[in-house]
Amino acid sequence: MWLRAASVALSVLGCPAIVGNTAWAQPAAAVLSGDDAARLLLGQRIYREGIGASGAPLKAVGAAQTALSGKDAACSICHRRSGYGTAEGKFVIRPIIGPALLAEQTVPVHTPRVKARVGVSQRPAYTEPLLARAVRAGLDASGKPLDPVMPRYALNDEEMRALSAYLFSLSAQPSPGVDEEEMHFATVIQPGVAPERRRAMIDVMQAFVRDKGANVRSDDRRREAGNMRMYRSYRKWVLHEWVLSGPSETWDAQLEAYYRKQPVFALVGGIGSANWAPIHAFCERLEVPSVFAQADVPVVSGTNNYNFYLSRGVALEAEVLARYLRDQPGSGKIVQVFRRDDAGSTAAATLRKALATPAAPTLEDRTLDGQADDAFWSTVVAGNPAAVVLWLGAADLKQAARPLARASGIPLYLSFELLDGKLPDAALTAGGNARWVYPSDLPPRREARLLRSKVWFHNKGIAITDEAVQINALFAMTVVSDVVGHIMDSFSRDYFVERLEHVVGQTPMPSLYPQVSLGPGQRFAAKGSTIVQLPDTDKQLPKALSPWIVP
Repeated sequence: MWLRAASVALSVLGCPAIVGNTAWAQPAAAVLSGDDAARLLLGQRIYREGIGASGAPLKAVGAAQTALSGKDAACSICHRRSGYGTAEGKFVIRPIIGPALLAEQTVPVHTPRVKARVGVSQRPAYTEPLLARAVRAGLDASGKPLDPVMPRYALNDEEMRALSAYLFSLSAQPSPGVDEEEMHFATVIQPGVAPERRRAMIDVMQAFVRDKGANVRSDDRRREAGNMRMYRSYRKWVLHEWVLSGPSETWDAQLEAYYRKQPVFALVGGIGSANWAPIHAFCERLEVPSVFAQADVPVVSGTNNYNFYLSRGVALEAEVLARYLRDQPGSGKIVQVFRRDDAGSTAAATLRKALATPAAPTLEDRTLDGQADDAFWSTVVAGNPAAVVLWLGAADLKQAARPLARASGIPLYLSFELLDGKLPDAALTAGGNARWVYPSDLPPRREARLLRSKVWFHNKGIAITDEAVQINALFAMTVVSDVVGHIMDSFSRDYFVERLEHVVGQTPMPSLYPQVSLGPGQRFAAKGSTIVQLPDTDKQLPKALSPWIVP
């Protein structure tokens, strides 16, 4: 029987995912015969997309005889991509992963007398014919009617065999990166990251892994003493550094080489100022969750099932700034200065698009190539513009500080992301004109909110050298730890993703951002910023010029 052969193959390979075409990455479909692999892929398409064997949308009948079609009829709408189900209101959507379907369902019985009267069986294990009856006629394995919320599908025999094959293989084995002893994670570092920033992130992550190992060092012995599920879920965490080099066109091959050497369950953190798209695409293709990379240029559109970001980076800053500038009375020409790198170009293009409305102020671009002299900055402030937006890093702003300081009265808007969260050169703020697109809350509330993280750093002997990077690295690790605790021994990447959507807003360790939350399908935790005026002396505090802006 094909299902038995597929089950053996999956148990040996330990990989339920079947997208892709490299055997080491997605072996379940790659090593099976052509017909078997095609059947699994069809089952996945039916389950996830609601597309049948002919390529036409599936048809189903839902509660109250509601006609469903295509994506609305996909199993994943209710049972989620993982197959672990969910709950909404009074409805509980049960798991339909392979281990749940193929096991007899029982009810807990605590006394022999009750057991003798009512028994323990709730339903027998599903077989292919019983699953077909449930999908087509709405009767469970024991013959009882399923809840009317479960649609009835008109699948032909080919489609039913394919869906059965996919469901029986779903979460049959842990996702790659997990074995009986260890759980592997990786963090990605793009080229060009300053060594001190990289070290700031890695030190926090490594300390967290060491701390976690120390806290659960006896769990393996307790696991051997009993069969409680929480002890079966224990794994030693292993963190790998995936350091990229060269042009971005080569990153995918580098990531594949790292993954081939040691598959990981998920990527955690990561850092870089270049476009994150190659890493994003790698994670989508291999279905590897990526949790809160500190990316200046994350991917903000297109397919995203597995990549979670703290914010939309410079794109969010540009949209917040545009919203603020549009609301300023009597605003005239605005000049934006940027370099033609990924971050500068993205920020400038986003601001230009956001201000492309009839009532918006005029925007003039100035690109910075090479070193800028006083003559360049004189042209920037010529005509006394209403504002100057500087999508530049610390080195460029240091060179611009004195020429721009002489142009008194012109507001200068700076990027928190491109300054790596550090205050600009004092000469630039001396005139009181410098303003920041700021993603956090202001003192003293900020210090009080971040105290828990700073106490953790102190206890681990970690000096605060890059507060923003370190705070966010600790937040990412804490979120992952919380999610792993929730999934226990259900080592499914898709289930991990779904639990992460739920956990983020409840994680006790703070991020740099005062408000973070996710919902089903959401992939950006922080959604707003504020505009603050930077103080012109060390004795003053930043002043909020706007409320919290969510564009």
